[in-house]
Amino acid sequence: MIIANWKMNGSKEEVSSWIKSVTEEVDFDNEKPCVFCPPSCYLDYSCSLIKETSSPIFLGSQNINYKKSSALTGGIDSKMLKEFLTKYVLIGHSEQRETFKETNEILHSKLLAAINEDILPIFCIGEPSEVKQKDNTEYFLGSQLEALYDVDLNGVIIAYEPIWAIGSGLNATKDYIEKIHSFVKEYCRSNLNSDVKISVVYGGSVNLSNCEEIMSSFEVDGLLVGGASLDPDIFSKIYNLS
Repeated sequence: MIIANWKMNGSKEEVSSWIKSVTEEVDFDNEKPCVFCPPSCYLDYSCSLIKETSSPIFLGSQNINYKKSSALTGGIDSKMLKEFLTKYVLIGHSEQRETFKETNEILHSKLLAAINEDILPIFCIGEPSEVKQKDNTEYFLGSQLEALYDVDLNGVIIAYEPIWAIGSGLNATKDYIEKIHSFVKEYCRSNLNSDVKISVVYGGSVNLSNCEEIMSSFEVDGLLVGGASLDPDIFSKIYNLS
């Protein structure tokens, strides 16, 4: 799975150009879904373009709200996302956690809201630099993974994005990534009593120069690409090389 997370970037023209270019340049593999997560305001437009071009690209949302009340100004719920044929949704990204003070309780509710409408969650976890420096990463990530208790993990993807690497140009070593991904998978087996095979993808300054090495790890099941995904040529090459 290779995911393009555009964050708060883009325009209709750029969305159109990106979908057209990626559809033409990517060597699509059914075992490696290509997921596009544009800003919410472009979901409908992206959906139309994907249908018009019969593109194999899957659509993902950057957010979901769990409250059923229509009084939530600015909210977007699971039924709305389904209308746009949204197959995936990012939940728990560090930027959302920090800005909107999302607790495990809130994230748990978001996970259930997505799953109840057959939208596959991409659940993001990651540690800040001070936690890593104190060698408390596994404890920190374990506390984040507690949001998955009593959640049907069938189809859930976990994205490990060390906060210290997001947008910084820094990157974890291959050995470190393997260690953390192995920990996450074992945590899900042991602490969440899951017999489901969990996919764990890596994010955090993924680019054209490091994608092959990261994906060469047997513990890495895909990539969550941020800034590098804005350029369709670069993203296509990352997909094709991974």
